[in-house]
Amino acid sequence: MNSQYSEQSIIRNLLAVGRRIYLKTPNCLRWILWPGKSLFRLFGVLRLDLWILMGDEISSGQKLSITYAGNETNRNFISQLAFGDSRRGEYIGKKWLWKIPATLEQNSHNCSLAVVEVPDCLRILSERTKCFYVPGWVNGQTDISDDNSSLFKNRNSSLKSDLSKIRKNEFQFEVTTDTSELYKFYHNMYVPYITKVHRNRSKIMTYDFVKRQFRKGGLFNDLLLIKEQDEYVAGVLLHYKKDKAKLSTLGVKDGNLDYVKNGAIGALFCFTFQWAREKGFAAIDFGGSRPFLKDGILRYKRKWNQKISNKKEIGFFVGVLSETDGAKGFFLNNPFIYEDQTGLNGAIFVAGDRHLSADDFARIHKQHYHQGLSKLVIYQFDQTNGITCSRVPPEFSDCIAVCSAKSIFWPKMN
Repeated sequence: MNSQYSEQSIIRNLLAVGRRIYLKTPNCLRWILWPGKSLFRLFGVLRLDLWILMGDEISSGQKLSITYAGNETNRNFISQLAFGDSRRGEYIGKKWLWKIPATLEQNSHNCSLAVVEVPDCLRILSERTKCFYVPGWVNGQTDISDDNSSLFKNRNSSLKSDLSKIRKNEFQFEVTTDTSELYKFYHNMYVPYITKVHRNRSKIMTYDFVKRQFRKGGLFNDLLLIKEQDEYVAGVLLHYKKDKAKLSTLGVKDGNLDYVKNGAIGALFCFTFQWAREKGFAAIDFGGSRPFLKDGILRYKRKWNQKISNKKEIGFFVGVLSETDGAKGFFLNNPFIYEDQTGLNGAIFVAGDRHLSADDFARIHKQHYHQGLSKLVIYQFDQTNGITCSRVPPEFSDCIAVCSAKSIFWPKMN
């Protein structure tokens, strides 16, 4: 035990010293330290904080406990999904990634679920352990190389509503590289909006970092601002790469969601489309979204014809340790995107006490299917009283599959 604490103390001290050296090094010379910076990141990937998250599962009200290994931001995100604001946690300590499977097998805290942050390169291991590999983020983009007027003529009533609000409020836009406008955007829009909407589930970039990237045309090239009469009410930092224009970082004045309700976010998307087409870009990159199919941001981007793909960095192994009502409640309430050898798929969970009708399949497809997914897989719980898995109607046979939820349990659950 003492040797373990000694090892942790040495690593913490080395990382602390390295961080201080890096921060004191002038920006122009920091490239010299890239080997140390890479090593620091590697430790962050391989040496994880281990937590036991506990509370009442938000949809069922049943007790749920989760063994979580990963960083703080993602921990807060998973906690919010599972428990809302009524969660609590017990910190266990640091664990090397390769030691976590043994910890999960022991399951000394009698947890129902395991969520482990892993590099994308380890995705293949999910198929051996009967767990899901859920990307940390999914990217999305839409093609604007051809005439995209069909998007605005619209097959989508929600998008029609956005466009109507833009016309009603007479929104206009400006594009600027003025750092004084960047300062106001950062402090008056970006920080208040991210804090309001995401709270502790997102990392806020420092102004120095944003300004440096903006000045040198790194991650940010232009600032697009939305005007309502003579007032700037929203903005987004744009990044250009080859033939794509990316909506990188957005904000709303004072974090005031009334501006969102009045169509300010829709105006950001609409005018970015217009600007990008005028500049000759072939595609709009919507940036990353969380891969949970009820996520508001992911659903909002879908109406702009987003086609999703994996953002290959960090993902999660999500596995069942014990079959409890709380674990079932989590899955029933949180359909998500996962990746296997066939590509990206949507996992939808339903109770198994009745057969799904043709209308049920149509509703599930309408609610959850996104361009870029190979298929939706519907997992049915509790096939009892002779009820078997529902049969997929022929019109959905190429994009929906159905199986028993028993297939998601770890081998010891049988």
